[in-house]
Amino acid sequence: MRRTKAESEKTRRHILAKARREFAAHGLTRTTMQGIARAAGVSRGAVYWHFANKRELFRVMRDQVSLPLFDRVDVGGNEHDPLAAVERFLHGLVERIESDAQTRSTLDILSLRCEYVDEFRPELVKHMKRCAELQQKLVALYGRARDSGTLRTDVAPDAAALGTTVFIVGMLRLWLIDRGRTFARGAVDALIASHVAVLRPATRGKAGGAVERDRVSLLK
Repeated sequence: MRRTKAESEKTRRHILAKARREFAAHGLTRTTMQGIARAAGVSRGAVYWHFANKRELFRVMRDQVSLPLFDRVDVGGNEHDPLAAVERFLHGLVERIESDAQTRSTLDILSLRCEYVDEFRPELVKHMKRCAELQQKLVALYGRARDSGTLRTDVAPDAAALGTTVFIVGMLRLWLIDRGRTFARGAVDALIASHVAVLRPATRGKAGGAVERDRVSLLK
């Protein structure tokens, strides 16, 4: 029984991996369960044994990456500079898609090869829910930043959190599109540093003039 369950799980993972390749090659709507079965070297019935339909297969593939990726926001601890945690999280997202082929391929499918129409339209609602959950975690971090004096007083935590959520979606999409590293990929570190720096309050120089702390020019 243990061996049977282990083999079944191995087959399930194999089908999922092949489905990911099919989605990447043909897009979501043009990929069929028969095509996935053929790519995996199993019967279509075997695919349906593990996944009720293409939407379920898609959802499992998405959650396999997006849940651990965005759950990495750390809102706990007693860090004196919560904005540093935001910056680490943003760098962590980029490092993950750079180093992990499965994450990179899945995000590429979700962002660039997915037509959210017909039976996949509800997936947009789920995507928005995940974005809202991420935003709420960031609200907690920015709330701590406000309380510690590391967030500009004219920026509300919820507005900062929404801005960072939009920044993440746009940054990851541009990173995926920029395969030749001619636009966004080479500037990611500067983009992240600039995004966080503009949320910090100004510091005072020795002469009394306002000096923006750690501002990063995007022209560098």
